[in-house]
Amino acid sequence: MTKREKFAKWRDIVTYGDSAKYTGFIAWLFLDSFAASIPSSVMMIAVYFFLAPVLDSAKAYEQKPFWILVGILAVQTVLYALIRRKSYLDICVGHVTAQQQDKLRLGDKLRTLSMGYFATHDAGELSTLMMQNYEEIENLSNSVVSNGTVILIRLFIALVMLSIFNVKMSLAMFIVIPLAVPFAVISYKRVAHTSAELIAISQKTAANVIEYAGGITTLQAYDRAGSAFEGLKNSFAKLRDDSKRQEKAGGAVSMYGRAILFSGISIVMGVGAHLLAAGEITPFFYIMCLLAALQVYEPIMQLFVFVISLARINQCVQKLSKLKEEKELAVSQPPKYTENSDISFNNVHFAYDGKDEVLKGISFEIPERRFVALVGPSGSGKTTIARLLARFWDIGQGQISIGGVPITSMTQEHLLSKISMVFQDVYLFHDTIGANIRIGRPDATQEDVVRAAKAAACHDLIMSLPDGYDTVVGEGGSTLSGGEKQRISIARAILSDAPIVFLDEATASLDPENEVLIQRAIDELVKNKTVLVIAHRLQSVMNADDIIVLDNGRISEQGTHEQLISKGGRYAALWKEQQAAGSWRLA
Repeated sequence: MTKREKFAKWRDIVTYGDSAKYTGFIAWLFLDSFAASIPSSVMMIAVYFFLAPVLDSAKAYEQKPFWILVGILAVQTVLYALIRRKSYLDICVGHVTAQQQDKLRLGDKLRTLSMGYFATHDAGELSTLMMQNYEEIENLSNSVVSNGTVILIRLFIALVMLSIFNVKMSLAMFIVIPLAVPFAVISYKRVAHTSAELIAISQKTAANVIEYAGGITTLQAYDRAGSAFEGLKNSFAKLRDDSKRQEKAGGAVSMYGRAILFSGISIVMGVGAHLLAAGEITPFFYIMCLLAALQVYEPIMQLFVFVISLARINQCVQKLSKLKEEKELAVSQPPKYTENSDISFNNVHFAYDGKDEVLKGISFEIPERRFVALVGPSGSGKTTIARLLARFWDIGQGQISIGGVPITSMTQEHLLSKISMVFQDVYLFHDTIGANIRIGRPDATQEDVVRAAKAAACHDLIMSLPDGYDTVVGEGGSTLSGGEKQRISIARAILSDAPIVFLDEATASLDPENEVLIQRAIDELVKNKTVLVIAHRLQSVMNADDIIVLDNGRISEQGTHEQLISKGGRYAALWKEQQAAGSWRLA
């Protein structure tokens, strides 16, 4: 990739994909800065009119120039108010809106990635990427690029204006800048070296916080909350140390660069005194140069700080750029659609992240509105089949079809609209119960939500809560029991009314009372649907139309319960083991 292409990518990220609009932001900021500088220029002119009679006794004070200057300030006040309103809205509304739109685009991007991406990138990394990295980019976009550009333009104008009146004074004022630049370069390189480490430990710390908070119940149950916190404390200590290292890395420009820059005031004073004595400049111009010197070096110092900030922000840009370049789940064009809900796996091979194959040439058919069960020992590939059906991952070889249409030819929205999933481990968002159910169909009315809840046997439960459907549940549904969460998840699936239903042993770990309620809810859910069930308890799928027995990533047997029992194979052995386990009693 050429430097020009790299810069184009960098520019697109820091301008949120709309460089033309962002250029407009900078233009208005410059007008804002220019209008804000008018009073200081007017004051310099006023000082001249005040000093002129002092320097030349033949001149008398005149009020007219001062009234003209007052008029200019009055016009500037109105003009600045109008410009400031526009620039303020651009930054506080337009800029934030542009960032929000870019975050939404990134969210859409995440939605199109395979689950393999999320398996290798933890929540801490993603939260840091979406929050902290964007804050850094916002700082760059809002301050570094825009204000830095304004500072450069103003310095260029100052250099030109001074050079028009006296080149020697101009050189005296700006000669120290090249001497301070090497310290800015040194600081930039040092900060660039430490930024990657700082971002990495920030991500790790965020991940550790999320993990510690999520697992606090388990840690307390085993009296490990204190010892586990040591790891989190170490992460914070490492984050503190790396932050201090980065601050020290930028010290060269803060200490030595600043000292060199502000030595320019002495140079201006000395050179100006010499030129004044030689008659090359007027006393007024000398005074103006001294006043200008006081206001030139601080913006230059700020510009150096901006340059150093680029080193840290570039790391954030690279990470966002990498995410935006992640390979999406491709869809053949034009996308295809189907109303049928037959399911077909044809010679499907799959391995997680290039490891050993989990599925090895799986082939089977599930006709529309049939009840099919997947059984087999742990690790045989049952859950993987369901994940591949929803296209959480792309297969390595073979083809998966719904209604005769390969799922790779369907948009993700169309594919997932055909599948409802009820997992054994239910996740509810930190939101109202109504909102959690409405995930199944966001445009559903309240009546639709209540109807789904009644069908899932959880309406009475919900109405017994303090705020009914507006009751907020804890993150992950922590304020509800397992059976209560399960029924709400079934209500969500009923509301979606998808033609294909996937159940991951939804009643495996429930008490008898909840199991009866949930079984009734499931019976309501699967009416007239194509049903795929992962079963650990074989007794729950005895009435399935077809049972697929998996072993080590292959189909070892397939048939009805009676057929498989009569074969005396793997299924019959599993059945016998479970029957024996069912009769076990504690002595």
